[in-house]
Amino acid sequence: MKTIIRNIGLSLLPLMMLSSCFDLTEEVYTEIPMDEFGKTEQELIATAGRAYTKLQDYCTEQSLWTLNLQVSDECAVPVNSNGSWAEERYSELQYHKYSPSNKLVLEGWNFCFDGIASCNEILYELGLSSIEFEAKDKIIAEIKILRAFFYFMAIDGWGNVPYSIDYTDTSYPEQKDRKFMFSFIEKEITDNIELLDEVPSLSNYGRVTQGMAYTLLAKLYLNAEEWIGEAMWDEAEKACYKVISGGHYTIADDYSSNFAVSNESSVENIFVIPYSTTYTESDHNSFIIYIMALDSWATEKFNIPASAWDGFVCQPDFFQKYADNDKRRDETWLYKGNQISNGDYDVTDAPYNPVFDESLYATRRALYDGARIWKWHYQKDGLLISDQTSMDNDFALFRYSDVVLMYVEALMRQGRTGEAVNLADFKKIRTRAGLQEYTASNLTLEELLDERGRELAWEGWRRQDLIRFGEYNKAWWAKPASAATTKLYPIPTTVRAANPNLNQNEGY
Repeated sequence: MKTIIRNIGLSLLPLMMLSSCFDLTEEVYTEIPMDEFGKTEQELIATAGRAYTKLQDYCTEQSLWTLNLQVSDECAVPVNSNGSWAEERYSELQYHKYSPSNKLVLEGWNFCFDGIASCNEILYELGLSSIEFEAKDKIIAEIKILRAFFYFMAIDGWGNVPYSIDYTDTSYPEQKDRKFMFSFIEKEITDNIELLDEVPSLSNYGRVTQGMAYTLLAKLYLNAEEWIGEAMWDEAEKACYKVISGGHYTIADDYSSNFAVSNESSVENIFVIPYSTTYTESDHNSFIIYIMALDSWATEKFNIPASAWDGFVCQPDFFQKYADNDKRRDETWLYKGNQISNGDYDVTDAPYNPVFDESLYATRRALYDGARIWKWHYQKDGLLISDQTSMDNDFALFRYSDVVLMYVEALMRQGRTGEAVNLADFKKIRTRAGLQEYTASNLTLEELLDERGRELAWEGWRRQDLIRFGEYNKAWWAKPASAATTKLYPIPTTVRAANPNLNQNEGY
């Protein structure tokens, strides 16, 4: 069999180290026939590493992350002062009128299924190799659970999805319902989790570990009632507790340290996508939130020579969910009168008006309307020099504070709010924000949803949370109430045209 493998520059060894030190791009060095590859441990590690590069597409402009931001109540892209950002694809998402031809819907789909296809190929290649070494079973387990993550994101967005785990099967994949896929994901995790590294370290930074797998399992169980009609709060609680009781993660003393330019040492990082100004610099694998959100005023303040697009802003009603004394407001947003310090570099008197008229949504907002994100701190060294240069901040897909908040939710859903409010890590999430701890009398599910929003703003989980808490289809700011069918995205037109086995989701 002469299928060609491309021997790439990224192996699992670079992912074992800090992201700023190694080239994470897929540079082709040689082309080796598959039956001649996999004869050494290093070749197998290099093969497995290719799957992780697929994660880097997550934070590009038109991606699954930005798709999920746009349909939630935390982000908006109103037409800006110079008339740009008027693309129909953004207004479709924000009004919950998305179509099967929407480009962000397609790119979100591609993120999931490109990742799945890569994992299938790699598992096939690993299976061809007769070489045995101590970590081989662990690497196979990592790729299986990484594939489960991509499928998790797929059923979150589209519900019933094509299912294929055999790289050699060239037939059209059959469409499976959420219940089937839920069971598949659960089994993949539980069958492989004990083979993974338990202790996070430099050697497994950015890779699938037991902490990542239990967090994924917790998210699966937390959404079970919505997805398969079966409440699994007890199972979600137990999965969260596995992460909490392990003692390998903790709530950082400083919220903003989790998002610093060099944040690979964050004590809350469970599963991250490594980014680098040097090595993840193409438009297909860059983290460029500074380009999407900032304007010329802010780029000048941060010493960023790149031309910013003045697009993504905080929805005004979401901004108002923060109390005036919530430190996270100043550590997340640039807004009018704000006094912020980024190390020895001050950004003062930001001109942004965080609360603006919803009628401007469809016309044109003023230049300084809308609070701008600065949660992932911007570099002040002038290294962000082009529109396609990535940031050095690594992006945490799974963060420990999310696990704590999920654990609290699982307890509350079982009528154990009194127990939840006494959890030390939960108290610290509040006190480090400068806020009072919750009591059993003032912590409601509605308040917990708001707290998740403040703590996890723009981290990619708000849409899923709004659906689970029954708020997604209600009216907010400029969005009217939407149909329940919009809880699922449409299957893209081009995808259905390529696979006759796929039925469109209801409402499209």
